[in-house]
Amino acid sequence: MSASSSPTPPSPASAGSPSDEIEQLKLANHYLRVALDQVTEGVIMLDAGPFDGSGPRVLYSNVPVACLVGVEPGKGLRGLHLADLVSSERDVVALLGALKDAAEGGAAECQAQIQTFYSRGSRYCTWRVKALHNSMKRLLNFTITVQPVPNEFTLQTTPLTPQPKEKEEDLEVQSERLRIENLAAMAQGIAHDVNNLLGPITAQLSFIMPQIEQHSELGQTLETVLTAVKRAKQFTSQVVKAAKSKSSTLQPTDVCEIIKDTVRLAQAGSNVQVRMKLPDDLKRAMADPTKLTQVMQNLVLNGMQSMPHGGFMDVEARNVEVRMGQDPALQPGPYLEIVVRDRGSGIAPENLARLFNESFTTKADGNGIGLTTCKRHIDEHRGAIRVSSTLRVGTEFRLFLPAIVEITPAVAHPSLPLAPRPATAPLRTGKGSVMIVDDEVHIRSIATLILKKCGYDVFECDNGETAARTYQHAFRTGKPFDVVLMDLTLKGGMEGLETSRAIWKFDPGARIIVSSGSVTEDVQRTFLDQGFFATLPKPYEAGELSEAIYNAVNAPDAVMA
Repeated sequence: MSASSSPTPPSPASAGSPSDEIEQLKLANHYLRVALDQVTEGVIMLDAGPFDGSGPRVLYSNVPVACLVGVEPGKGLRGLHLADLVSSERDVVALLGALKDAAEGGAAECQAQIQTFYSRGSRYCTWRVKALHNSMKRLLNFTITVQPVPNEFTLQTTPLTPQPKEKEEDLEVQSERLRIENLAAMAQGIAHDVNNLLGPITAQLSFIMPQIEQHSELGQTLETVLTAVKRAKQFTSQVVKAAKSKSSTLQPTDVCEIIKDTVRLAQAGSNVQVRMKLPDDLKRAMADPTKLTQVMQNLVLNGMQSMPHGGFMDVEARNVEVRMGQDPALQPGPYLEIVVRDRGSGIAPENLARLFNESFTTKADGNGIGLTTCKRHIDEHRGAIRVSSTLRVGTEFRLFLPAIVEITPAVAHPSLPLAPRPATAPLRTGKGSVMIVDDEVHIRSIATLILKKCGYDVFECDNGETAARTYQHAFRTGKPFDVVLMDLTLKGGMEGLETSRAIWKFDPGARIIVSSGSVTEDVQRTFLDQGFFATLPKPYEAGELSEAIYNAVNAPDAVMA
């Protein structure tokens, strides 16, 4: 900027009057805007709220963010809501959660896709949020810096001149990171779809099991199936957490129970018998129970698959002490050693070194990811995994996990107990009207069956537009639905969050329960803050569904204030 185009500051002699102070403020504001336009990051300033609906409005945006989204720099984003800046409802949820965290803690960070207005596409960006409070700790506004993630790039025309080697290497690194990012996004989507598939199975099994004789052969078979479905639900939740790069939650874990439960599930219908040797004084491990269960199931099932003609396997555990210099991969201290030994076909010596590589597998339909995941999980626990094998004799895996030194009271873990019947919540009967909004016909059907059995009048919708119109008509006729069970991700048209906003627009007191295969524990609070009455993650059991509906129907109005 040339000197002629810059405002001239007032001379010191003229300072002091109110008009001069206003001019000084205007000049300072101008220079501040010029400075913000020169930085490389996009800068967005938002007002103080709200934390639901479309979110706060934009007060200011600099030139880099205008170029990023494709609007005229002079016009900017002023006046738009936070929800107008991103490409999906999930991004809205992530950003609103970051705003709330920043309001409470001063700063927060998340990743979300910003909407590009020139192509209706999006760019994956890191959003760093800072909250500004006054001396009375009152929230004034937010400042957000927006920067595209370094590993995102667009394909360009091949240049005529050769590129330096380091540029090619950078592109390879970027391509690999983008591949991993795409895999993470795909994993979340698959986990969501798997939860939707598990939904009708879980609800149907939990609905019919109380009607079957507990100790009958059919009852015991259904117990095993429901236990396996519950375990699958834990695994899909773990996939979502892992895809979001969430760190593991290590806690005192009863390894004996995990081993017993894993073996019981794996042996169902198998011609392989597993002999367990678990001492009574086995210490507990500092572990993530879900990941440890996944490791055990991988190893036990792999062993069984290597023994197509049946036979015996051994699973043992014992307390060991690793001394200084004894094992280069382990810190000195107490450990649990878990041994999984099969008597199968064995592994060729040349393949042992490649066993934990993601791309290696000897199975015709395998992908090599199972054992790679096992090693990654054990490494995260600061443990080790070892393997030895002899062709036509068998294979032995040894796991080492850090043990708890001090005596600690038993701590519950997510692995399922060895009770004869899995714990299922009883059905809760009631009265009222419920609208179920879900694009999966099987989920709607079983949910309707359960709720009608519990005494409710049920109306089904398979899309957001119909749901909003139906609710509006019922509200205007004086017979609004008592509860709406809303799927978060509806295919085509309005998604669940958008549909909920449309309902709240003409009935702010509507009691909506959000349900989805992608609702995890760490985002449930965000949905409650946005006005949802409760969350019901998929897959849910019949008792959990009836309990959630009963609580919503019978909650006093004060709860919704």
